[in-house]
Amino acid sequence: MKYLILIVLALFAVSCGQSPQKPSKGEAAAATSLTGNFGNEFPAGNTLPASQVATLFKDSDTATATLSGDITSSCKHTGCWMDLDMGKGETIHVTFKDDAFTIPLDAAGKNAVAEGIAIRKLIPVETLKNYAREDGKSAEEVAAITEPVYAYEFIANGVLIEE
Repeated sequence: MKYLILIVLALFAVSCGQSPQKPSKGEAAAATSLTGNFGNEFPAGNTLPASQVATLFKDSDTATATLSGDITSSCKHTGCWMDLDMGKGETIHVTFKDDAFTIPLDAAGKNAVAEGIAIRKLIPVETLKNYAREDGKSAEEVAAITEPVYAYEFIANGVLIEE
């Protein structure tokens, strides 16, 4: 019994001398405040509501912008992406440049302002039909897809999450 106590004490002393482990991205995001700046700080003026992102694309399929909107969902594992509400059941998917930062895991429901690059992609009819088939849509629903659709993405350099 005496030896067992000595072994436990020795293990405890050794473990206390080890340096602390750096938290993973997800743990770091979970430990942060739900509001504040994440990534690069930027002036929050001249923001465009996410619902108006289509107005950015006149001559190009990319545009530098500062978007604002409600976070409808976010990555629950590491905080590595979020979706902003564009209205009418649509969202814009936001990722973070070079995976340089994360946001809190439970950011959904908060308002966010994101600074970065908006991207417009034309999704062809055949791709849309494949998505519909994979989503279990009926043959009639798949056949009804006859026009390509623009999808929007955003690569943020920084995000400000507001109350």
